[in-house]
Amino acid sequence: MKRAFFFVVPFVLAFVLSAAKADDTEVSGTVGCAHCNFSKETGATSCGGALKVGDKVYTLTGKNVDHSFKKGGDWTVKGEVSKDGKSIEVKEMKKKA
Repeated sequence: MKRAFFFVVPFVLAFVLSAAKADDTEVSGTVGCAHCNFSKETGATSCGGALKVGDKVYTLTGKNVDHSFKKGGDWTVKGEVSKDGKSIEVKEMKKKA
């Protein structure tokens, strides 16, 4: 019985941890153009959405990027952060009031 316990527990933990990574992340920050506003941080050579949270800048990707990002402002973005931590696949964006 103890052997089975030591065999099963690592697999259960690995499953739980991998499931937790797949969850969406919600972050709030200042939205702007990856090229025009944040090219120093992103190295972007063309316009696209970007979100600055503290000192970190994420490029925004996917079909759900609201094109109002060009107007700037404070936004809340929900989505999946890439493995390299440089971009967010946007599922939802909401401008803060």
